[in-house]
Amino acid sequence: MVKTGRKITFSAITGILVGFCYAAGKPLDRYDSLDLTDRGFYFRWLLLACLAGGIIWFVWELLHHAKLSKGRIKDFRIPYWFCVVFLLVCWLPAFFSLFPGAFAYDAYAEWQQVHLGEITSHHPVAHVLFLGGLVEWGQKLTGSYNTGMAVYTLLQMTVMAFALSSTIRFLKEFRVHGIFQLLTLLFYGFSPVMQLFAISATKDVLFTGAELIFILYVIRFCCRREELLQNKKQTCAFCASAFFTMILRNNGFYIVLAMVPVLAFVCRRDWKRFAKKLGLMLLGILIPYFLYVGPVYRILQVTPGGVEEMLSVPLQQMARVYQYDYASLEQADLVFLYSIVPRENLEEYRATVSDFVKRGFQRENYEENRAEFWKLWLKWGIGHPLTYVNSFLINTVDAWYPGAVVDGYRHWDGKSSYFDYQVDKPGEEKVFLPELHDFYEELSYDADAQKKPLAFLILSPGWYLVLFLVLFFYLWCEKRYQMLVPWLIPVLHFGTVLLGPMALVRYMLIFYYGFPVFLACAIFEVPGTAVQDRTALTAEDRTALTEENRVAL
Repeated sequence: MVKTGRKITFSAITGILVGFCYAAGKPLDRYDSLDLTDRGFYFRWLLLACLAGGIIWFVWELLHHAKLSKGRIKDFRIPYWFCVVFLLVCWLPAFFSLFPGAFAYDAYAEWQQVHLGEITSHHPVAHVLFLGGLVEWGQKLTGSYNTGMAVYTLLQMTVMAFALSSTIRFLKEFRVHGIFQLLTLLFYGFSPVMQLFAISATKDVLFTGAELIFILYVIRFCCRREELLQNKKQTCAFCASAFFTMILRNNGFYIVLAMVPVLAFVCRRDWKRFAKKLGLMLLGILIPYFLYVGPVYRILQVTPGGVEEMLSVPLQQMARVYQYDYASLEQADLVFLYSIVPRENLEEYRATVSDFVKRGFQRENYEENRAEFWKLWLKWGIGHPLTYVNSFLINTVDAWYPGAVVDGYRHWDGKSSYFDYQVDKPGEEKVFLPELHDFYEELSYDADAQKKPLAFLILSPGWYLVLFLVLFFYLWCEKRYQMLVPWLIPVLHFGTVLLGPMALVRYMLIFYYGFPVFLACAIFEVPGTAVQDRTALTAEDRTALTEENRVAL
């Protein structure tokens, strides 16, 4: 039984975080600025924190007293193949509304690398070769680029249908209520976000699928380690999910790398029993990765990507100082900065996206004057700390404020940036379902459509983040520490979003795809998640665990 004082403390901490999201998010979203010297802001924050903390405490009380019993609910089974087919059927209308799929975001740049034969590590090489290779193959085979794009879209839809169906199977494995499994399937099938990104050629979709599977196996590793390590198929699947998480997006490498010592700490008491298997599993992750970025990269003649991608935050901060505090800057500092970021790019500064500033970045000059650049960054930060804070917050506000309209690009015609619903070059857009096309187009670009009552419950990345925070701190409050370990993956993921060039829904997909898993882990007392010691389980639970683990997932 969790003490009342502990629950009040944790609900207060969560309320402070959620209150900040609303108190700071609204002015940032409307005015691109937050006055941190305004006492009214802190008063509003306090009021919202108290309100949010009270609501969170009440919700936690309901969760605590209404937990569904483990293994005593009569379950109905949803066949795995049915889940896959169902999701594909649900997503096919989106495919025909924008044939051959939403070839947008970085898809053109990735195809161009293959088309020109100049592969760089700026985008994930595996995805570049997969996407660009299929597009080129389709053109050579049929004379139309649409063929390869359509094949890519259908393959991605199939892969994601299997990945999300694996989530349903995971819920069944952990004996989550059948109704919850059904609701999860309906959520994956009918959410417009799932439908749109199923047909999107952006690298984030397959990456998030791999990341989601990685989370599921980390949960198994934390809760049913013995069963996992004794099952070769599951062990290989664990390694494969980690490997693809690392190679399908560049930030995935850092997420998995950060999780390795955490998982080592989790299983510190099992090293003597499973040292060999744990060592082989670690090698099974690292060896393929270093072969991939070593010999494979050399064979493909992959060149490094630009360092400016890692400098989005400092470049935006300095550009904001230049934009709003130009008169206070020394001429010598400006001349030096111009050698790294040309004046015309600094003058193109937009608060919500760093692309316009960093696209003029002079890499060679930066490498020659790296220390001087960081000294100048620190100097301006000391002189303009609130400007730096504002730059960081406004650059990410669409990711954490539930009421935000995702419009980082700030298009001249008023379009939002929720989803890039188009077929970019070299494809040719074809519309077979015009009414559905109009619906998706409105949802993707019309800010008013995203502000409709309760639309944020389905669309807002900030809303999903707030729900994640509430569930994360609930598990922490309940001392279910081993379940917090897999939840570190989305925490680390969000950390990389904060350091990125802007806030887009595609960067936050793990909070959409993972939401049913996060919710199930919090509201269900499922076998193996509340305790690691199998002796603490009932005889019924142990029998069920033995039966379930006969089948490799």
